[in-house]
Amino acid sequence: MKSFIVTLLAALAGASTPANAAMPAATAYLAPAFHAGDRFDNVFSRTIAYRASGYDESVRRISGSASYTVLDSATSQPRLHIDYRYDGAHQGSGAVEFRDGGATSCFDGKCTPNTDASGLAWNPRLWGKPPATLRVGQSWSVRIAEPWELGPAGTQKVTVIALDPSSQRITLLRDGSGAGAYLGDKLETTLTRGGQSWPVTVEPGRSHWYGYTTFRAGVVVSDELMVERPVTLVSDKLGRISASEREYILLNAMPPASGGG
Repeated sequence: MKSFIVTLLAALAGASTPANAAMPAATAYLAPAFHAGDRFDNVFSRTIAYRASGYDESVRRISGSASYTVLDSATSQPRLHIDYRYDGAHQGSGAVEFRDGGATSCFDGKCTPNTDASGLAWNPRLWGKPPATLRVGQSWSVRIAEPWELGPAGTQKVTVIALDPSSQRITLLRDGSGAGAYLGDKLETTLTRGGQSWPVTVEPGRSHWYGYTTFRAGVVVSDELMVERPVTLVSDKLGRISASEREYILLNAMPPASGGG
């Protein structure tokens, strides 16, 4: 599935598990349970911003919507149909399949590592392997081995913020860092000041990312993620300029629309 396809389904929420309640298995919260005919509709956005003292802030934004319909709910390799639209850019549709527990995604038969910052369901490539049972305050560490949509290779701590066993809902905080480029990092932008503009290349510093994600029975119901890093902007005319960059994604549920995404 292409990196721009991101999904969510409801508001960030969750109730803490009472201290005397039995702890359900992690799979109850994190293993997707798709059913043929299920449909998930959502809207999403992504922002990339650079700030350097003495220059105008450089900002790029993109947003759109997506609609998923489950075709085959096979536990090992669920298949779905997606209709998506990027406002002002393009729209399309295709077949989506998840393999390796969500670590691999396929779009129209082409399979790649699932390196999306967010997505429809649990992705062990970015979230790691949780303990067998979960409780509020519990945490585990994840080694992200390769660059992904909103960060470089690095380490991440995942902490359970809230649990609601009655609805199989869980809210997690992810907090990580790493050095290097992101997957698809363009590492170039434009500085402007007083009506003049200069193209610059970007030398990235160490990144820090953090955000909340809520799952319900393995499906993402809301997501937000911020990543920040210091950068050096390099230009033949301007020299080397210290700056900062931040990127973030926001995802929200929407009612089903006639005709798809």
